[in-house]
Amino acid sequence: MQDISSLIVVAITCLLLGAAIGYFILGRTKPGQQNRAALEKQFNDMQQQQQDYQQQVSSHFDRTGELLNELAESYRSVHNHIVDGAQNLHSSGISPLQAIPEGRPVLDSKPVEAAPVAPPLDYAPKQPGKKGALHEEFGMDSEKKPSDNPEPTPPLV
Repeated sequence: MQDISSLIVVAITCLLLGAAIGYFILGRTKPGQQNRAALEKQFNDMQQQQQDYQQQVSSHFDRTGELLNELAESYRSVHNHIVDGAQNLHSSGISPLQAIPEGRPVLDSKPVEAAPVAPPLDYAPKQPGKKGALHEEFGMDSEKKPSDNPEPTPPLV
């Protein structure tokens, strides 16, 4: 009977030891799950940082626009003050300066559309009645054509 109980204890011990070893081996062979969770967390963190950065850029440019409008309004006030002073203090009462109208927005939020631009030409356009740039005689003067009887060159002495 003792042999059977010893055999059962050894079998249970081997079973538990095998399960523990299997658990550790399984944990070592599947690090993808741990890496995946770490990569997902890193991706979410980077996505949040990108959104925060975009928000900072947007608020920065909004504030810059407000400050530029305030600066333009201050400039307009100073300019109009100078115009008023020039009109009141100038001997003839006429000033070459003109007041800038109030209430007009300085910076519009709507972008100005530029006129469409044609791409540059990669050839010289042909003028009416003339040979084009790709013609073999382009740029050659018709008056300076070589004659059939060239004049002989004098011999060197």
